[in-house]
Amino acid sequence: MSENVLRIQMFGGFAMYYGGNPVTLNKAGSSKSVRLLQMLLLSLHSGIAKNELIDCLYGWNEKGDAANRNKNLNNLIYRLKGQLVSCGLPEDEYVEIEEGTCFFRSRIPLELDTQRFEETVKLARSSGGKTYRDVGQGQRDVLRGAFAGKSVRYVVLPQEQIL
Repeated sequence: MSENVLRIQMFGGFAMYYGGNPVTLNKAGSSKSVRLLQMLLLSLHSGIAKNELIDCLYGWNEKGDAANRNKNLNNLIYRLKGQLVSCGLPEDEYVEIEEGTCFFRSRIPLELDTQRFEETVKLARSSGGKTYRDVGQGQRDVLRGAFAGKSVRYVVLPQEQIL
């Protein structure tokens, strides 16, 4: 049996695996759920303001009052929690709101390729001039393809060009 770790791939297309098995959210109404999940995961440690989520998911100039958009977000958070459980993840809160900031929380150990990438960049910055190849050869595949469903191209700069 695979260890029960939630592995999340943001580079090269969005995918999740739990215990070695793919995790697929229910298709019905999952587009905004997936976008919400991606935003929460990208802001894993710092959280993301509820207002920012509302603007990104529902548009800042979309017709409708702020109270309705806030209710829509609350409903989406509730649905996302249910979708995560229904696709095979253990019962958990998953999304918590603290003083207007939303966080992804889970008792399940998480492994995100974005975190591995950030750790590699930090290591490269502190490596005393070693090249990217010397520090993070294994990250090369992580940098190809789409990021969270968006087609992008990444360029790795030499150490002296990294801010």
